[in-house]
Amino acid sequence: MISLIAKELRQLRPIAWLWLAVLVLGYSMQFFTERVDEQTFGSWCEGYCEYSSNAGVAVFLVLLALVTAYSLFPREHDEGTIDFLRALPVSRASVFIAKVLAAWLLLCVINLLSYGLDRALLASNPESIGGLFYDQVWFTLLWRDCLFMFIVLAHGILLSWFRTLGLVLYSLYLLGLMWAESALGSSGNWSIFALLSNQYEGSSLIVNGQGLLLHSGIALLVLLLAYRLWSRSESSAGGGKRSSRGMKLANGFFAFTGFLVLGLLMIYRIGVDTGTAQSDDLTVTATEHYRFVYSARREAVVQYIVEHAETDLEALGEILGVDTLPEIRVDLSASSEHAAGLAKWKKIQMDLDAFREDVSQRRVLSHETTHVLQATESDRALADNYSAAKFFIEGMAQYTSFAIVPELERRRSNWELASVSWQRQSIRFDDLIDADGFARQYDAELHYSLGDLWTRAMVHTCGLSSLGDFLRATGREDAVRDLPAAIFWRDTMRAIDCDLDTVNATWRQQMTELHDAVDMAKYPLFTDVIIQRDKQGSQIRISAKLESVSADADADADADADADAGAGAGAGAGAGAGADGDGDAAQVTTAVPERFIVRIGGISTQLSGGVDPVFRGQTQGEGDELRVEFLIPDYAVPGTRFRYQLGYTPSVDARYYYESWRRGTAPASTSQP
Repeated sequence: MISLIAKELRQLRPIAWLWLAVLVLGYSMQFFTERVDEQTFGSWCEGYCEYSSNAGVAVFLVLLALVTAYSLFPREHDEGTIDFLRALPVSRASVFIAKVLAAWLLLCVINLLSYGLDRALLASNPESIGGLFYDQVWFTLLWRDCLFMFIVLAHGILLSWFRTLGLVLYSLYLLGLMWAESALGSSGNWSIFALLSNQYEGSSLIVNGQGLLLHSGIALLVLLLAYRLWSRSESSAGGGKRSSRGMKLANGFFAFTGFLVLGLLMIYRIGVDTGTAQSDDLTVTATEHYRFVYSARREAVVQYIVEHAETDLEALGEILGVDTLPEIRVDLSASSEHAAGLAKWKKIQMDLDAFREDVSQRRVLSHETTHVLQATESDRALADNYSAAKFFIEGMAQYTSFAIVPELERRRSNWELASVSWQRQSIRFDDLIDADGFARQYDAELHYSLGDLWTRAMVHTCGLSSLGDFLRATGREDAVRDLPAAIFWRDTMRAIDCDLDTVNATWRQQMTELHDAVDMAKYPLFTDVIIQRDKQGSQIRISAKLESVSADADADADADADADAGAGAGAGAGAGAGADGDGDAAQVTTAVPERFIVRIGGISTQLSGGVDPVFRGQTQGEGDELRVEFLIPDYAVPGTRFRYQLGYTPSVDARYYYESWRRGTAPASTSQP
């Protein structure tokens, strides 16, 4: 058997050289078009490690496996070389198994080589912000891809018996699945795309074990069927039907066209997901420290940004006490549904469609430039304490960007919303310094505005120079690494002669003053939450009572609400339920928000970039019986248990205010939970 496998590997050398050439081309393009020292684990797995699945990457792996599968049997039968193998003193089953194992081994080696090269590059380039390397995720992706290739290889071996017809049918199958993923959000466990879906327990990747087991079993059955078909097929020299020259040309044309269409579709999907698919010509404009790349059609807004870029950078450098300003590349042609901007070392990506106002885009550039200076001034040291410092990383960027490019109304609205969330949800400093835990319990976007306010308290307590001093203190030579979050903060603050307890006291005082000035009529509570599934099982209905609360009773009512939320939505109550039975809570006239929203999340958390689905709600009833109803498609709820956040816009231009995450159960019947 070993000799047979070795012989098949030699037979597969042209395919091996093909995939090695693809790897060399890919890494060459990376070296010539990107700075390797800007690659991080997050950027490496962008679009692949995200929550849910990525159809574009799946199509590439399918192409890889199908091309290899089609090289195993058809040519040997057409050229008659299969007769030589059958003349050997081995069974036809042994020949078949050797071919399958050799092809799978080749795919695994190519996969291991690619992952190994990526790991070698990433290991030598830690990033200052979010640059941790997740070994468990890397290894899980590696073995899952190998198993995925075995499954598709089995499909390809069977399809190759049907020659071009099999390829066309599989292409239609893939296109149908991609449509289902786009239109329905999921095509179910029967889809091969479901095998590459990502879920996380903390930062650990959890594979779709049920789907992998199901498809592995199907792959074995497919191989058994393929063996029976191929073992009974005679070669062209042994009496089998020989394809005419015209038919060979037609088959070649359809095969090439099929792979080309799928390849272009894959490239388009990946381009859309990563924001690199562009149809416009790109223009480059350089200043002393910036190099801007942008679409020519956005000339007007870009020129406004360019006009102020150097002045804003100098002001930012003065705030942080930067001696030497870095040179920064800015990609203004990006498109993303996740964020308005993204900074990686000395490179910035911005989505110019994120805001309508030019001044907001200018402020986003200052925000992202702060991240660049955080990286350079700390010598990338913040990566060692990213979870503990995330709120400060984003909060400092907010503080400095608003200081340089004032947007008073937007900032006031953010502060108001943050103060209500802080008071109602009892958010403490200990919550802020645990980024993963914070995201599991609260709205992760609060890191920006709460961090902005905490940074403001730090400046009021320790002076403006403390911001840059803190960055440089994290990267000082005598800094102790791998400290627990609370100790890291006390150690670094002590290094710059700033007292952490005093800053926190100032922060709490400022938060209380902001909260006391809020018109609480704009911030009603959700109470009496009821979850139902309709008779057809196609959607889940979440209904919640909308109840006003006075400013005086707000803290007490929501302390009770937090306790109720811990009991779960299955008990028919959620955050704010304590306000139902509080006879002392003075009622105020509720200003009914214009937009309501519910955000659905899995029981697990996400490692990178994923966006939880959101759905709009509608009001029903009036007065004391006013309720909000949300209809959730069944495909958006992973199983019966799920996490969700209820929210609304307190004013027309405000961000969404979200209550704490709740856990709910979607019952199998229409009975109330």
